[in-house]
Amino acid sequence: MVTAAVCDIIYGENSVKVWEVSMLSNYKQPVHPTLIPVVSTPHFILGALLAAFNWQRLGYPEKARNTVKWSIIGSIVVIIIAMFIPVDILKKMWSIGIGINLGTGMALRTLQLPEYNRAMAKRQK
Repeated sequence: MVTAAVCDIIYGENSVKVWEVSMLSNYKQPVHPTLIPVVSTPHFILGALLAAFNWQRLGYPEKARNTVKWSIIGSIVVIIIAMFIPVDILKKMWSIGIGINLGTGMALRTLQLPEYNRAMAKRQK
C-alpha cells in the first residue's frame, strides 16, 4: 500500500514540493504472492506482514490476523529456543533458518496464489 502525499513548503517566494511515501497505507491491489518468499527469506516478519496485507486485500481478514499471530508466536518461540543454544552452534545453523523462512514464504505463496489469480481475473473483466 503505497501513498504519496504532496506537501507545499513555502520559503519566502519559493514553493517546494515534498513527497511523503508510506509503504503500507492506501494501496489496494494485492502484490503477486511470488514476492512473499523473496521477502521472507532474509526477513521472516516482513514476509509474514506482506502475506497478511495480501490476505487483507484479497478479502480474507481472518487469514490476515492468523498469519500475523502465528508469525509473531513462531518468532518468539525461535528467539526463546535460540537463547539456550550456544552461539557457535547458532552460527552453524543460520542456513537452516534461511531454509525455514524460505519454506514458510513458499507455503504462504502457494496458499495465496489461487486467490490472487481469481482476484486479478475479476479485475480484468
